[in-house]
Amino acid sequence: MGTAKRHKWMKYPCLAAMAVSLLFYYIGRHFATNGKRYASMVFVLVFSVSSCSFSFAVFAERTGFAGAQETYSAVVETSDVSLAEVDPVTMSDAVILEEDASAAEQEGEGVETYTLDDLLESHDHQGIGEHADYANKEPVVSVDELTFDSSDWRLTLINKQHPIPDEYDFKLGTFTPGMRCDERVIEDLLLMMQAAKADGVNLVVRSPYRTSDHQEDNFNDRIKSYMKQGLSYMEAYKATSRVITVPGCSEHEVGLALDITSDSYCKLEQGFADTEGGKWLAEHSSEFGFVLRYPEGKEYITSIEYEPWHFRYVGREAAAVMKEENLCLEEFWDKYL
Repeated sequence: MGTAKRHKWMKYPCLAAMAVSLLFYYIGRHFATNGKRYASMVFVLVFSVSSCSFSFAVFAERTGFAGAQETYSAVVETSDVSLAEVDPVTMSDAVILEEDASAAEQEGEGVETYTLDDLLESHDHQGIGEHADYANKEPVVSVDELTFDSSDWRLTLINKQHPIPDEYDFKLGTFTPGMRCDERVIEDLLLMMQAAKADGVNLVVRSPYRTSDHQEDNFNDRIKSYMKQGLSYMEAYKATSRVITVPGCSEHEVGLALDITSDSYCKLEQGFADTEGGKWLAEHSSEFGFVLRYPEGKEYITSIEYEPWHFRYVGREAAAVMKEENLCLEEFWDKYL
């Protein structure tokens, strides 16, 4: 009893120690009992973050992180070591398509393509013909005089972060069952192809409008192709999302995107940029309302590899601004809408 009185100051520290011990005991017991549940939550979180190739792009775009592009490149190189080990497909390979993964389609074989003559023959559009004068179209006014509206169908932002809006509505114009796009794009598309032909370049259209089911098949086929080469599902999904847009988030599904090459180079490869057709499109497509949707050097923003064949219709005014200021669509939205 005397000892207890002499050391009664130890009462409260001992009680605190006991309380802390009990707290850690019950916390440990809780996690031990619910370990599988928490492990599942962590797995889902890690999978979501690692599978979303747009996550870093969003950070870069929002913060203006100066080293974003370099860091993106480093992340791609690091994350694709397994890809480099399973030839013949690597993320740095030029033959990376936003198409089915079959070798025949990569070579441009067995896939329908459409030249200007094909389209004119199957589509009788008033004002478009052998001698239509595209230069008579209304010229684009000075950039300073332009205003843009976020509700303009031509400027609808569709990407991994912005799926196709539920209320989005459009009407397909049909040349043949295999060649369809938003009917409002047709006139400028034909005028552009005619202007190119006048300059000695025969443009070829492939992969215009796709149904959602077609886009989903493309995406799943590419995942399967990567998995056959030894990648895990997560690795294959991540690699696929950098070359094929996630279903429900593709501009092909609303008829605003077209894959365009030339009759002398039909492959969907980055080498197309160095051809006469690729150079002509890079220089003149904006005059007809089209922009290169996934330009080189903007991968950290678009989260899609450079595709010199993939063109999106945005209208002549916006296209002129984007070309003059070297903006991709995401950057255009941040600045003007």
